[in-house]
Amino acid sequence: MDNLPISSKYRSRPLEPLTDAEREQLAEQLNTEFAKGGIDTDAYRAMLDRVFAARTLGEVAEVVAALPARDTFAVPAVIETGSVAPGELVPAKGPGNKGALMLVAGLGTGIAVAILLLVLILL
Repeated sequence: MDNLPISSKYRSRPLEPLTDAEREQLAEQLNTEFAKGGIDTDAYRAMLDRVFAARTLGEVAEVVAALPARDTFAVPAVIETGSVAPGELVPAKGPGNKGALMLVAGLGTGIAVAILLLVLILL
């Protein structure tokens, strides 16, 4: 249990009830680790018994500490959908028609200002 951070709910809230969802999640992690060969048969059975007999988070803290840590962060979508290998640069996008749109917008604004000035001078 010493390798669990103090912020872990199993250490910081040991008297909180263990939910059925958490119990199932721990059992699934134990099954996966056992299937990979990370836990021997005796330890697996003992930890599984402990998980299903536990009523509070503190009672499963040692089981959680014996399991490999789970990733608790989400992978950014830009990484999941990237088209190049990590570290490679993506070619810069071409200007497209953005320059032409800016030119038209600038000319339109200039003409509008010129007409407004002409109207003000004639009044």
